Amino acid sequence: MNYIKKIFTILIVLIIFISTSNSEEQIVYLDLDNVVTNTKAGKLILSKLEKSKNSALSEFEKKEKDLKKIEEEIKKQKNVISEDEFKKRLVEFRKEISKFQQDKQKVVNEFNQKKQIEFGEFFKKITPIIEKYVSEKKIDIVLDRKNIFVASKKKDITQEIINIIDSKIK
Repeated sequence: MNYIKKIFTILIVLIIFISTSNSEEQIVYLDLDNVVTNTKAGKLILSKLEKSKNSALSEFEKKEKDLKKIEEEIKKQKNVISEDEFKKRLVEFRKEISKFQQDKQKVVNEFNQKKQIEFGEFFKKITPIIEKYVSEKKIDIVLDRKNIFVASKKKDITQEIINIIDSKIK
């Protein structure tokens, strides 16, 4: 009986030590959206994209106003011009609208592609910096903030990464 108690006690002690030794993994999280919006390089990318977007939008707004004027003129002339002439102008107007929509979709696609390329290059630059930080601090896992429900603020490395990126990328 004594022998069984000793073995049982030893097993319990071993289990306690094994479970505490396995919890030595260091897991942290990083808010990538915050990194993009608060680093100098990220802000530069965002401002370039915003300028590009705003200039394209202003062009489209101008073109839309022109198309609305043309539409109003066609409606006003409906009773004045012949039926054939009205249909002809209506067909031309629809072609212009179709071309406008195609141009708009093309610009949107180009913008999205440009955005994807810019952020791809940005992440190519910051990934080695983050990897170096992780290896220096002996971090096992880095999670994105969006995928975490609740975590200690002590595990957030976002501000440290922003400072490092700002110092390394000009």
